Amino acid sequence: MTSNTFKNIRNFIMLALAQVLVFSQIHLFGYATAYIYLIFLIKLPRHTSINSMLLWGFTFGIVVDIFGNTPGINAAAATAMCFARKPILAMFTHKGLPDDFIPNANNLKWGSYLIYSGLCILIFYCILFILELFTVGNIIPLLICIGSSTLFTMLFVIVTEGFSHNKAKA
Repeated sequence: MTSNTFKNIRNFIMLALAQVLVFSQIHLFGYATAYIYLIFLIKLPRHTSINSMLLWGFTFGIVVDIFGNTPGINAAAATAMCFARKPILAMFTHKGLPDDFIPNANNLKWGSYLIYSGLCILIFYCILFILELFTVGNIIPLLICIGSSTLFTMLFVIVTEGFSHNKAKA
């Protein structure tokens, strides 16, 4: 196993624990919940195979589902987001990039990175809340949940990226 594999496993364990023990317990105003493990999935290298992406997404989702007592909705939403990630990333990159290209604010610039990560997170929450509520009859609460959770998670994306951006400059 390479050092990247060990680093990914370490990050997986840390984010899964943080998600299950802390962030899944926070429901801002009864609507917004941050799923910080999405940061890991968004920042996987560009060359990561689709099978690996789907496996990482499903594994993170099923861990959160098991400890959150939800019937597979996180696994479904995270897997779908991972499936859509590569085409979304292709909108902001070109083909001549190195294989180890990691999508972040340094490489994509802040605007592109925020749009890329925002689209991935929005897809995740659309699928998650439609599966959770299992209706589009009450469209206003559904849109409030999707919008507020997307913005809440994006806040954590900006904060973590800001710290890693400053660390990269030092």
